[in-house]
Amino acid sequence: MKLRIYLADLTHTGLMPATEAFPLNVGLIASYCKKNFSNDVDIKLFKFPKDLKEAIDEKLPHVLGCSNYTWNCNLSYHFASYVKSLDKNIITVFGGTNYPYDKFNQELFLKKRPNIDIHTFYEGERSFSKIIERLLSNNNDSKKVFDTPIQGCQFIKKNKLISGEQMQRIKFLDEIPSPYTSGLLDKFFKYKLTPLVETARGCPFKCNFCNAGDDYYNKVNQFSNDYVNEELTHIAKMANKYNIKHITFADNNFGMIPRDRTTVELIKSLQEKYSFPSTMTVWTGKNSKEKIIDATRLLGETLSISMSPQSMDQKVLNKISRSNIKVEHMKSIAKELSDQGRPQHAEVIMPLPEETLETHINGLADLLDTDVSSVLSHQLQMLHGTPYLDDKEYVKKYAYETKYRLVPLDYGKYDGTYIFDYEKIAIATKSFSFEDYIKARKFLLIIAICSNSNTFIPLKKYLLSNNFKKSDWIKYIYKNLDKFDVSIKNIFKSFVDETKSELWDSEKDLVNHYSNEKNYQKLLKGDAGGNVLFRHKIMTLNGNLEMLVNDVFKLTNDFIKSKNANLINSNLNSEINELKKYILGMTADSFDFRKNIDLNKKLNFKYDILSWLKTNEKTKLKDYYRPNSVEISFIYKQHQIDMKLDAKDRYGDNLSGLVKLVQRVEGNFYKLHRKAVLQ
Repeated sequence: MKLRIYLADLTHTGLMPATEAFPLNVGLIASYCKKNFSNDVDIKLFKFPKDLKEAIDEKLPHVLGCSNYTWNCNLSYHFASYVKSLDKNIITVFGGTNYPYDKFNQELFLKKRPNIDIHTFYEGERSFSKIIERLLSNNNDSKKVFDTPIQGCQFIKKNKLISGEQMQRIKFLDEIPSPYTSGLLDKFFKYKLTPLVETARGCPFKCNFCNAGDDYYNKVNQFSNDYVNEELTHIAKMANKYNIKHITFADNNFGMIPRDRTTVELIKSLQEKYSFPSTMTVWTGKNSKEKIIDATRLLGETLSISMSPQSMDQKVLNKISRSNIKVEHMKSIAKELSDQGRPQHAEVIMPLPEETLETHINGLADLLDTDVSSVLSHQLQMLHGTPYLDDKEYVKKYAYETKYRLVPLDYGKYDGTYIFDYEKIAIATKSFSFEDYIKARKFLLIIAICSNSNTFIPLKKYLLSNNFKKSDWIKYIYKNLDKFDVSIKNIFKSFVDETKSELWDSEKDLVNHYSNEKNYQKLLKGDAGGNVLFRHKIMTLNGNLEMLVNDVFKLTNDFIKSKNANLINSNLNSEINELKKYILGMTADSFDFRKNIDLNKKLNFKYDILSWLKTNEKTKLKDYYRPNSVEISFIYKQHQIDMKLDAKDRYGDNLSGLVKLVQRVEGNFYKLHRKAVLQ
């Protein structure tokens, strides 16, 4: 009898599928296992809880393997507990990054979750195969699996942690057969999930907030060019068949390896042949930006180059084992990308050790004053494998205060049981108070609405052409939030209220609250449990766009007059009003998902704004005054309509669906807006 193995990389499905990536991780485990034990194993892969439940009820597995991440740990454990309730002899195996790296915390983790029999650590392909080898050599007798330690694995026996010898990493990754070209993952294309690929493993950087900074991962290993070529070509053919447009690369530093240029050339050829991918999620390298820009140049706006300084303060960088390129260098790179029409984004994390509100805001201001397309700030997650979660003395040293919150959309009700996955985040340190945290979040919301959304690109250029800094403009708006219309102010208030109310003192408090059916229904309606910042950004840009534009222009007028009296008697009012009309022409129906939307509308302008936008940042709008006016058409390209309809099919066009869409195109937000064409 073949050993029956179920491997699951589960996603919550309470409101919608929370994680839409292909289950590449368990696919790689399965393909490696089938290579070694092809005639002795029967392996099935799962993404959705409903499918796994039906398979278990139809026929029990001998082994259930589940991925373990912050976004699905409790969901995976629910199914581990379920199979154990049916047959205690079923071996349950977990693997993933939501697991400590030190033995003390590993033992605590496993003792807290007694229905996990074995947890692999570090790379999982070889260690999982060691478990299967042990089972098969003992005629599937699950009790004998735990007689001696298993390489690359850990388990609890007689209330003690039993840890096998650490396994060496797989140096030549082609040792793992592709789960795509073998057909193992083909069934997931019909769900229109996002293909997830990996061309290299490892990270040379030592950032202490990331579990990939561990010494184990320091060397970068690669799949061969032939492997990548065959895999991406197979994916492109299948994606074209199922009208899938997006792909995600799991590489930590795409673009830094010399052969990534070859991968880019391949992707370009696939775009030409199969119209795939239209967009990509990629984490580009931390340094060597010129190399990355050059390597990815062929793909243009397909991907967004990431600038991830995490902090702009050198004292903070020293504490987190991080080094950044100089600000002036970052500015020149951002300008080069901007001149090429290529999107880029910059990311910071707060609150990091010794960061203050002042250094954080100043850092965001420095990034705003580059040509970077969007500036993002993430809350520090307390992750296993980092000192922020696993080292109590480190946490105490910086007086970290923490809370729990739901991972956006990671909840569901399965066979009557409420399951929630949540994350532990930092909300204060000895140098960064909770009040500072709220202020920083409000500042970020203004950046998200006024700068990251691309809505106000013409206005930002106008400010630059008159020698104003973008950061000063954002700071002015932030200090005058009380001057917005009441409907916008209510959104700002809601943002602060939800930023506070999403936080919980304990896991138990969070679970008890959302397990109340009344509160759970709020999750299902999208009124809670989502990304608070993106949700309020969309609330502002969708239903209140015209009011927002009017208020921002009023404040901008005041800002200009407070800074430069010489502009007051110029054509300021005329220029500002024309820019406002242009922006509304571009953005007024960005979130309209109708198939029969009017693709073309025309407006007359006193200035040739479109031609002016193509000039350098110092060019004055007044020089583009046209006495006979100019006509500009605002049009949607068919691929934009297709993108929106695809998003509607995937996520819906309600608020939660729009948030998903905006997260997908962040840095490329302009893709939702009309294109301006001079007549």
